[in-house]
This record gives sequence, C-alpha cells and structure tokens, in this order.
Amino acid sequence: MCLVTGISVYFLNARENRKTGVVDAVKLFNQYNMKKELEGQAKGKLQMITKELDSVTNKLRMAKASKNEEEEKSLFGTYRYLKESLDAEYKQTNDDINAAVWKRLNPLINEYGKKKKLHLIIGANGMGSVLYNDDYYDLTSEVISYVNKKYEEGN
Repeated sequence: MCLVTGISVYFLNARENRKTGVVDAVKLFNQYNMKKELEGQAKGKLQMITKELDSVTNKLRMAKASKNEEEEKSLFGTYRYLKESLDAEYKQTNDDINAAVWKRLNPLINEYGKKKKLHLIIGANGMGSVLYNDDYYDLTSEVISYVNKKYEEGN
C-alpha cells in the first residue's frame, strides 16, 4: 500500500513539475477573444459588400430573364467588380486579423511559459509535427484562459 501511495505522490508531483506542454494552436487562435472581436468589427464591411453583390445578382437574373443583353452586360461588369472586391476584402481582412492576433498571442504565450517555468510549449493541431499527445501535456484550456484574461485586462 505504501508503494502505491508513493508512486501516486511521485506522479502527481511530476505532473505539477512538467516542463513541456502542448497547445492546440487552432483552438487557441479561434477561442482568443481578440480574434472574435476583430472578426465582429470586420463583419459589417463584408456584409455591406455582400448585400450589394446580392442586389446586383438579382438584377442580373432579371436582365437575363427579360433578355436585356445590354443591361445584362453592364450588370455583369458590376457583379464581377463587386465579387472581386469581396474576395479581396475577405482575404485582406483575414490576413490582417491573423497577423494582429499572432502578434498579440506570441508574447503572451512566451509570458505564460516563463510564468509556469516551462522549457517548451509545442503547438499542435493534428496537422503538423505533433499528431498526438495525451491530456498530461495539454495546456490548451489553461493558455486560452490566460491569454483571454490578459486581453480583457488590456494587455
């Protein structure tokens, strides 16, 4: 019985002294409040372009149905312009959000690692070099809570 207790205490202590952790980078990124906030801010502009595109699409259908080739040609040019604008705006918005979020997350992850006296935090999502880890090493929830708390505090 003492041996079992001793081994249990050893493993519990070892868990508290872990020096390596794994974080699901995709989950961290998607659950970071800053990302959600930035997406909310960008949503309005993208919806405005989408509504214009939908309106032109409906007019284009009506022009096709009425066989008004001149109007159809004019509307198709507008449609193509709006579609390209929407695609470009969406891509630029995504790129801007990704850059801003990682610029903010990376120092916070470093801070978290130093605070917890970790030697290594490995990003994992099943698409890279870490294809599996057990819960022992998974710090994802802890890191998400930490970075969101820091964000809410204005850091």
